[in-house]
Amino acid sequence: MQRYFFNVRDGVSHPDAIGQEYSTLADARVAAVRFAADVMRDEVDALLRGEDWRVELVDGDGGLLFSVIVATVGTEPVA
Repeated sequence: MQRYFFNVRDGVSHPDAIGQEYSTLADARVAAVRFAADVMRDEVDALLRGEDWRVELVDGDGGLLFSVIVATVGTEPVA
């Protein structure tokens, strides 16, 4: 099992200091997408304001393996 980390970047870096162990990179990628969905569910107001962010799946050496990038597109941010 290898440990993977889910860093969040939203203009500020939020590194994952703990990580999670997964048997395969494919399993870690699925977990990254699910984690991003959870964050998105909790950050609806920020998304409506036009704030973009990403979840980066990294290995123990900090190497980027996969990203989920979340951005909204609209004519005006909602207040």
